[in-house]
Amino acid sequence: MSLAVAVLLGVLQGLTEFLPVSSSGHLALAQMLIPGFSQPGVFFDAMLHVGTAGAVIWYERREIHRWLTSAGGRRMVGLLILGTLATAAVAFPIKGIAESAFQRPLWVGIALIITGMVVGLTRWMPGGERDEVGTTWRQAALIGLVQGVAVFPGLSRSGMTISSALGAGLDRRWAARFSFLLGVPAIAGVAVLEVFGERHALAAAGTGYWAACLVGAVAAGFAGYFALTIVIKTLSSRVFHRFAWYCLPLGLLVIALTWGRP
Repeated sequence: MSLAVAVLLGVLQGLTEFLPVSSSGHLALAQMLIPGFSQPGVFFDAMLHVGTAGAVIWYERREIHRWLTSAGGRRMVGLLILGTLATAAVAFPIKGIAESAFQRPLWVGIALIITGMVVGLTRWMPGGERDEVGTTWRQAALIGLVQGVAVFPGLSRSGMTISSALGAGLDRRWAARFSFLLGVPAIAGVAVLEVFGERHALAAAGTGYWAACLVGAVAAGFAGYFALTIVIKTLSSRVFHRFAWYCLPLGLLVIALTWGRP
């Protein structure tokens, strides 16, 4: 994998991670179009997600420091832990199916249609008034469960979790922030599992592959920070649902081009 390809995929991942258009779906489609692309498991993809997780940590660095150093912040940490456990309970059983879908564009197209429909429904979801203090344990678990389903490529993690947060009554701006924060431990967990699961292939990988992972992750982080600010602004201005008009046509196009293929 060349560094140019790594940067391209990193920027693509970063721009689509927080926008409700499915970064995994875009990565899967892009990688299918790159001649000879291969990677140990989905390790390269996991490293790109680590880059975007870094963007969240940097964006929320002051709040994260407050939560980790104050008694009042312990509840917030607990909510994220609960949401992460709920994610794992759903994601682990379907991990194999989700990874196989990366090679099946028809499945990705169908998932993009589902994402578009869910995101479109947010037009009629006014959200609520529950912020960091008012978020309940049940709401955190619900959003975590939805995040677990979104490991499937084409299902937007941000789109699904933000939509469920709005439906559960969270404030629109806080719904986005909680969604992004909840993704950080999940991404870290996937990265660790990929390192362990592909340790033999990774040990044999050359320095060029590791350089591509690093460059791709950095590119994803910068692009992700830019996309993160866009999503928070669109939620505040109530135009989040318009991303459905991107997902729906794209999903239909993918289905039309791949119908009848395995």
